[in-house]
Amino acid sequence: MEIFGKKGIGNFLKILLEIVLVLGILILLSFPIIINKTNIQINPNIIMFYPNAICLLLIIYQFIGLFDSLKKENPFCENTVKRLSRSGKICGIASIFWILDFLYELLIVKANIPFILALAFLVILFIGVTIALFILSELFSKALEYKNENDLTI
Repeated sequence: MEIFGKKGIGNFLKILLEIVLVLGILILLSFPIIINKTNIQINPNIIMFYPNAICLLLIIYQFIGLFDSLKKENPFCENTVKRLSRSGKICGIASIFWILDFLYELLIVKANIPFILALAFLVILFIGVTIALFILSELFSKALEYKNENDLTI
């Protein structure tokens, strides 16, 4: 299975992420309209999930750019390092939103245990992904540095 190039799995994943991005934007834009037409009372939980959804869409956008560099067969470039770093920062912001939602549900709403455990899992997951993205960013930065140094010596 080919990873790089126009026929690679990276291009397939990029197209899939573009579809998810468009659908996510459409859902976020239509959500307030649906709430107004159905006269559903706005729950603070909905407001807490909205910033997380925006963060996830921004991360998807960054990953679309990462798959572009795979398509161009140039994964070790400055663009990759910047996109991984931005994704890590956005994921860190999403982690903060998940922590706020967790504390809100735990202390104010006093939600049921399975929901609290699910939120705790999401907090841990997003913190882990934030750390992983920053490590990947540093690894790609060092790889780019070594690649540029190697290109100069040849």
